Order: sequence, then C-alpha cells, then structure tokens
Amino acid sequence: MPIDLDEIRSHFSLLSDESLLATNRDDLVDAAKAIYDEELASRGLNEEEPADDAPVAADAEPQPEGEVAEALVAVGSFTIVDDARMANGLLRSAEIPCGLVNDKENLGVLHLMVPASFEQEALEVLAGEISEEELAAQAEAAEAETYPS
Repeated sequence: MPIDLDEIRSHFSLLSDESLLATNRDDLVDAAKAIYDEELASRGLNEEEPADDAPVAADAEPQPEGEVAEALVAVGSFTIVDDARMANGLLRSAEIPCGLVNDKENLGVLHLMVPASFEQEALEVLAGEISEEELAAQAEAAEAETYPS
C-alpha cells in the first residue's frame, strides 16, 4: 500500500504548532520526514536544521521538491499499538528504515511502512522467530526511546 503524500502533508498542516513540534521526527519514514521539515519551515519553526540520518555526497543532485526517491510499501497492519511499536522496533534494530502510518479509511489501524527496496528483508525479519530475551531487550529499548530520561 503506497503512502499518500498529500494525506501526510494535509495531516501536518492541520496540527497546531505545539503538536507539530511534539512529533518525533525519528518515528517518521523518510518521505514523511521531508514533508514534516517542509511544514516546519513554512511556519518558521525550524530554528536549526534537523540532522540527516546519512551523509549526503557533495556531488549529489538535490531531489526535486515534492518527489520521493522511492515508493513506500506496507509490510504489516496492526490494530494494537504495542504490536505495531514492537514490529517497528524489530525493523529498526535490523537497520531497516520504517515508520507507522495511520489508515485514513480504517481508524485504529496502523500500517508499518518501508521503502520498496527493503520490503523482502523487512518481511523476513517480521516472520523470524524471536527469543523471550530478545523480545524483552527490544521492549526495554523501545520504552527508553519513547520515554527518554
């Protein structure tokens, strides 16, 4: 299921400044991060530029505004937030870029999205067995990320 970038843009535009600033940018997929950054800039809320996850080569061509380098696909759908966060944590621990997106037609459903080039790897990670120790460690890491000290 591809992400509707106009829906994300509309969502961010409807948020108050406080709610927009409270959004954890690290929880967003790359396409949503770009839209989030645009919304911050349009409101003059980005006092400092967000750090990029990866360095950009000096000779890299800038991406045209409004275009996304790669389509995003859903690798899972969840109705239980904790399950969605756990799956999101599994993919992040495997260094797979991912993010959760609300289903606009079915409230209460979260879709776990990844770039199309990571789809197979993400599905393998999600289908893999996980020990109780790994599960506990990931739950602790997710809690620490969600509620930093």
